[in-house]
Amino acid sequence: MSEIIGKIKAINLGLEGFGDGLRGQGVSVDQIKWKPPINVGLLKKLDRLDPAIVEKIEAANKQAIANMLAAEPHWIGIKKAIDVVPGMKPNMILHSGPPNDWDHLISTQKKGVVGGALHAGLAKTKEEAIAMIKAGEIELGSCNDHFCVGAGAGIVTANMVVNVSKDLRTGLEGYCIPFEGRVGLGVWGVYNEEVERNLREIEDEFGPAVTMALEKFGPIDVRSIIARSMQMGDEIHTRQTAAGLILVSEIVPKLLDTGLPNKLINKCIAQFTATERWFHPLGMSGGMSIARSIKGIPYCTLVTSIAQNGVKTGIKVSHFGERWFTAPAPRFVGSYFSSEWGPEDAVPYMGDSTVTEVVGMGAFAAAAAPVVMRLRDGGYREAIAQSREMQQITYGINSNYPIPLLDFTGPGMGIDVRKVIETGITPICHGGIISKDGGQIGAGAARFPSDHYMAALEALIDDFSK
Repeated sequence: MSEIIGKIKAINLGLEGFGDGLRGQGVSVDQIKWKPPINVGLLKKLDRLDPAIVEKIEAANKQAIANMLAAEPHWIGIKKAIDVVPGMKPNMILHSGPPNDWDHLISTQKKGVVGGALHAGLAKTKEEAIAMIKAGEIELGSCNDHFCVGAGAGIVTANMVVNVSKDLRTGLEGYCIPFEGRVGLGVWGVYNEEVERNLREIEDEFGPAVTMALEKFGPIDVRSIIARSMQMGDEIHTRQTAAGLILVSEIVPKLLDTGLPNKLINKCIAQFTATERWFHPLGMSGGMSIARSIKGIPYCTLVTSIAQNGVKTGIKVSHFGERWFTAPAPRFVGSYFSSEWGPEDAVPYMGDSTVTEVVGMGAFAAAAAPVVMRLRDGGYREAIAQSREMQQITYGINSNYPIPLLDFTGPGMGIDVRKVIETGITPICHGGIISKDGGQIGAGAARFPSDHYMAALEALIDDFSK
């Protein structure tokens, strides 16, 4: 009997538990991931659309993918937010995720906003800052609504500097604060003397020096670095080790040739080498410049933004421009940096760094960085499976980033709200786990809910049927 069982090969469709039972008996099992559609009623409405409308959808989505593939994001400098971020005001503080008012901000963002008010000189005390916010004298806004990527807490004030990545093909720019190292106001919602000192150094010395180097010797090709690093073990959301090294090799010679004082150049190099993750904000600002190229395309059903504020997760869909569709923010599954921390210490997903997934990086490129899967006790098989699963909900493949473990094809790119509902598969995104008290305490991944995808598809069908 055992000899017969050993020759049996089963194909398991759907629930993995059935396959596990067979494997326990020595049967070889191939698992096929399948889920029923999320909303059959919506799919029936989708099927009833006029064929002429369907043709317009397909043409729009093909154009969007072509736009993203043709994008040429380049890092052109580090500049004051007030000077470059569209719609930024001196009394404005931006946060990550969909727009939120003070009363509904989570504790980490509240701390970050208050710290931002103090850093910007809008208030002298925490109490004064809170009073001004409640009175509307300090305005709150969403980073995403200003084409800025708010990593983590997403705090951006007018006097803070941002990385500027420009798509040389379209001229469209994306913005993101530089990585602040171990702790930071903008990223982690932490504000103290160390953070203030580091921010001032970035704003007054580091930013101007780097900008001088890039303006004098030319911008740095972000897409090229991403492509190379993905073949060296990065997925550009949780891991940017290779990308950071490539970046240093390109920016340091430029800095050395500026003629700036050695002391200042050494400070700049120290900023770049203080963390393995310095390239992360360039992946995000570059990702935003790419995503902007597909905003507002009539009939396009692709997602242009995914962003979280610790309370809500929100998406924007190309056809509707800047309109938000929201659902409760998901929680992470991952690893914590210390046994002292656990899920009870963490906030739900907070941050706009999921723009990397929007343009085919991060969780969608998991196969490029199997080591990241160790955060969830996985390996290279799970990494490949995750990338393949995400390809099922995207309209195209990012051929700019060939990945060895995907037979040198690229990750999925262009999340199609239709495919999310049709397949029953919702996006997975990587990210850092942030403490209720501020600071990063772990890393992992989150599976997003379907509610806002259903709402978006319903709205699309209604609009297309008019």
